[in-house]
Amino acid sequence: MKILICGAHGFVGRHLSRTLEQAGHEVIHGVHQFSSETAERQRELLIDYGKDISVEIWKKRLAALGTVDIVINAVGILMQTKEMPFTAIHQAAPIALFQAANDAGIHGILQISALGPDDREHSNLSVEPTQLSSYLQTKRAADQFLSQLACPHLILRPSLIVGIDGASSQLFRSLASLPVIALPGNGEQELQPVHIDDLCLCVRTWLSQIENQNAVSHQIIRAVGPKPISYREMLVHYRHAMNLPPAMFVRIPMSVMHISASLARHLPQKVFAPETLQMLEQGNVADSLGFTELVGQTLRGADDWFTNQHTQALAAAAIANWSQLLFRLMLAFLWISTGIISLWIYPREDSLHLLAQVGINGESASIVLYLASGIDMLLGIATLSRPHRNLWLFQSVLILGYSFIIAACLPEFLIHPFAPILKNLAILTILFVLVASEKRATN
Repeated sequence: MKILICGAHGFVGRHLSRTLEQAGHEVIHGVHQFSSETAERQRELLIDYGKDISVEIWKKRLAALGTVDIVINAVGILMQTKEMPFTAIHQAAPIALFQAANDAGIHGILQISALGPDDREHSNLSVEPTQLSSYLQTKRAADQFLSQLACPHLILRPSLIVGIDGASSQLFRSLASLPVIALPGNGEQELQPVHIDDLCLCVRTWLSQIENQNAVSHQIIRAVGPKPISYREMLVHYRHAMNLPPAMFVRIPMSVMHISASLARHLPQKVFAPETLQMLEQGNVADSLGFTELVGQTLRGADDWFTNQHTQALAAAAIANWSQLLFRLMLAFLWISTGIISLWIYPREDSLHLLAQVGINGESASIVLYLASGIDMLLGIATLSRPHRNLWLFQSVLILGYSFIIAACLPEFLIHPFAPILKNLAILTILFVLVASEKRATN
């Protein structure tokens, strides 16, 4: 069959594309940005999910593709922006797509939605729409619209999805690899993670039913793992998969977690946000029977999440995620604090005396003091905001230069009990690791 997957570059979209192509289907990748490989671009359709909210746009797009048998919507964001709001990405654009696909008479529509507190057994009587997060409210609006269409469809509502390359899985592996792990509240929030392979197998089975014309026309399936586990238990399983020893757990008050989630929206990450924290608090579990029947085999439990992965590789990747961030934070603190101390805390006369021993006197010494302090603070800010290989190399050269000048002109610091020069070796080691860890830029 010819299948359009919207959100094909996302975690779920990538795995669905690979699974369905291996099954012999022709897959068109609906993407927000073209890939860098020319061969991939030939199968890609550029879509602006923030603006393509008109049924006519989607009708023209589907008509240009020729005969499309199945439309899969795997588009989703956990953090909205002014340009990419939940109402457009999760609601308006999918609704326009569903209507256009229904009018075109395609064979089936698959909506990748999300599990919520309203998916608990009998909870639909007690959970009001306004109690759902903004993320879930917009997802439910698209689900409800699709449920009213005549076109056969499947609405999958997965719990937290586990996979080696998933953003949330990478985050939780990083958190689990820490020697001291912070828990939101008591860490007993209920989850029922589902493995990405089970999700893909479910979709493949449903497509076979569509081909054989024996699929249920209108389905809502809660895609969950075999049994619920707590947030703390999930992190323990991640840690066990990396063959790491037990860690210390520290409880963080939920009030602090909510403040942290609000602040985290301004960091370069797309997982920890007020919406995701709200969904964690509300619980994320459901009956797995319907999903198990559609998958057609035993679901993967926590002990089977990473059975084919090398434990050392998992641990190394997880530790690298937070250690590099920690290195950057420490470097930024050192540069900024050094600049502040030099300008406003350490006695100016003592600083000028040290510069005089290096051969810099008079007005030139004051200029060098202010210039060096300013450069230090700018390097600290750049370490946080513009991390780059060239920045690490420049810092390394600067530290080496400082060290050689001090060693030559102020040799007493080489045998100082606080070892101010020798400690530069530790900073150079951190910079060496950051340079080695820098990834090649991709277009």
